[in-house]
Amino acid sequence: MDTAKPVNLGGGDKWPYPWYEYVLRVIWSAVWLTIWQLCWKRIPLLRTTILRLFGARMGRSSQIAASVQILRPWDLRVGDGCVIGPRVHLYNLAEMVIGNDVMISQDAYICGGTHDYTDPTLPLVRRKVVIGDYAWIAAGAFIGPGITIGEGAVVGARAVVTRDVEPWTIVAGNPARVIRRRQMKQAQAKP
Repeated sequence: MDTAKPVNLGGGDKWPYPWYEYVLRVIWSAVWLTIWQLCWKRIPLLRTTILRLFGARMGRSSQIAASVQILRPWDLRVGDGCVIGPRVHLYNLAEMVIGNDVMISQDAYICGGTHDYTDPTLPLVRRKVVIGDYAWIAAGAFIGPGITIGEGAVVGARAVVTRDVEPWTIVAGNPARVIRRRQMKQAQAKP
């Protein structure tokens, strides 16, 4: 007969952030549910301006769909010319850096946190996620906490990335594995 006491696996650190961040999250949620949704997609500056007001560092000419969910805009950095598609979830429990000319396709989930499963209280573990310039995260891909996606890398549709991806490589599958190197076509001169 096992005499070990039961362990509460749901305990963890109930308040891992300072109190004022929870107030900010409530305000951000209210803005996301109202003003954010009303911003016309043909004027991308509206959403980037809202993100800047909440502390995000936003580059120029980035387009973000209305259905994109961002947990903590004040810990988000997005470069120039990025496109973040419908239903993308940026679960940035820690800093999240998205480089220039990055495309994140619909339904991608980029996760900046997990729990320490070796501790019975399952404390929250927050890790920075970095996506390099010219990368493409395809539809439905999952990027785990602490991952760096190298410059020019492609993450295939529905891939599950649990390790860093080298620059200019294409990965796919669950778990994601290298498929090949990404080769860019040379621009052809017009006659």
